[in-house]
Amino acid sequence: MIKAIHIEDEKRNVILLDNLIKQHCSKSVTVEGNASNIEDAIELIKKVNPQLVFLDIELDGGNSFQLLDKIGEFKFQVIFITAFNNYALKAFKYNAVDYLLKPIDTIELKVSIEKIVKKINESLGNDNLIELIKYLKVNDRPQKIGITDQDGILFVNVKDIIRVEAKGSYCILYLVNNKTVTSSQSLGHIENMLPPKTFLRVHNSWLISTNFLKKYYSGKNGYMEMDDGATVKVSIRKKVELLDFLKQKQ
Repeated sequence: MIKAIHIEDEKRNVILLDNLIKQHCSKSVTVEGNASNIEDAIELIKKVNPQLVFLDIELDGGNSFQLLDKIGEFKFQVIFITAFNNYALKAFKYNAVDYLLKPIDTIELKVSIEKIVKKINESLGNDNLIELIKYLKVNDRPQKIGITDQDGILFVNVKDIIRVEAKGSYCILYLVNNKTVTSSQSLGHIENMLPPKTFLRVHNSWLISTNFLKKYYSGKNGYMEMDDGATVKVSIRKKVELLDFLKQKQ
């Protein structure tokens, strides 16, 4: 029996995977805990010493690659889970790393677990996963991203994006030279296409490029001033993450 843990920040997805494993893979895998953020995940890994980690790419306060970076050397196998068929999946395929797309398909789950069981039983290492992490560090994100607008798909230079604002069911991208683009994509979807080292989610309605951050005004109702003169609110929930980033820049 393989000992596993699940790192995921949405409770319903934790319950769903747990039920799928109990129904279809209970003879192969047992899930012995879950965590929703990087800090709790590190503690859980130390406590359980799992052979397998089901790892959602986007986590509360970071992502799975940042988690693996902080752990350093690890011996467990990983099955990545993501809702987005984006940049990382090509790297997964190239490096033969297992992943599952949400919503999780039962057959694909069983196939992935069978492959992992074989790796563990044959004492195979996780060199492919280590190579993936190296690849993603070098090839962080694309220079352009495809933004869906009313006419089709507009390809926007990542370096030109100052900030992105959620407006109900659509988003507004504010670009250099006072240009704007209105997109039908959600803020979360756009965030997932952008490099986390540069772009910060500072509010439910705001995503900013730190390359254009001019000044942070502290206090109970903290906010930021951007290079284009705009002001952006910082939510209480995101304030710690922003302050951590600013400390690294001092």
